[in-house]
Amino acid sequence: MRWAIFLAVLSLVFGADPVWAAGDDVCPLQAEFTTPGKPLEHLAAAIRQPGPIEILAVGSATMVGQDGGGGHSFPFRMAEELRGLLPGREIHLTLRGARSMPAPDMLKLMDAELAQTRFALVLWQTGAVEAAHSMNAEALRATVDAGAGSVRAAHADLVLIDLQYSRYWHTRASLDSYEEVLRDIAEAPDVALFRRYDLMRQWAENGGIDLERTRKAEQEKAVDTLHACLGDALARFVAEGAGIPGR
Repeated sequence: MRWAIFLAVLSLVFGADPVWAAGDDVCPLQAEFTTPGKPLEHLAAAIRQPGPIEILAVGSATMVGQDGGGGHSFPFRMAEELRGLLPGREIHLTLRGARSMPAPDMLKLMDAELAQTRFALVLWQTGAVEAAHSMNAEALRATVDAGAGSVRAAHADLVLIDLQYSRYWHTRASLDSYEEVLRDIAEAPDVALFRRYDLMRQWAENGGIDLERTRKAEQEKAVDTLHACLGDALARFVAEGAGIPGR
């Protein structure tokens, strides 16, 4: 119920100016958000070898698109950016997940994919459902830690992606414990954290893209812009970690 209310609030009219297109004016990027702070060694090794580069993205609707087919979700945008940085290379993006999917179900999907395909990089967005329903944060920790172990055993890099920023959600749910879980697990040398929450908050507070203060008529365009912005930021993050030139 809380999750449904949160999604409904995003579609309310707040009367702000519309967001038209991604760019430095609506989603400026600082190095702190595009630098993983550790190398993505398995992805870098895959880039040096011939053959396709396999990337797995697991998460909720913001990751896999409303229909699960990717659409213009930000991992899809990230893959497009990476293809531009690596001309001539095949980059295969596998998307798994669904709206309101909890972490244990995501882990099952991820383990099934890891058993079938040799991925160089795994992107895992999780914790939103647990936070929205005030589930046990330590249970989330155990699940994400197990997932990190699965990715490690599969010789892939893991990038965790945290929650979306929302003023409404922040005032009605304690997010700190769930964010702490992801930050703690990202302390491992082979796990990185893409700080989506802080990045979206910075854009919103500095007058950039802000879904909660976008007119209802402009919501669809604003969401598309947000995914373009996040896709660009995530591509820079991944490129920096893998040593891909051009960013």
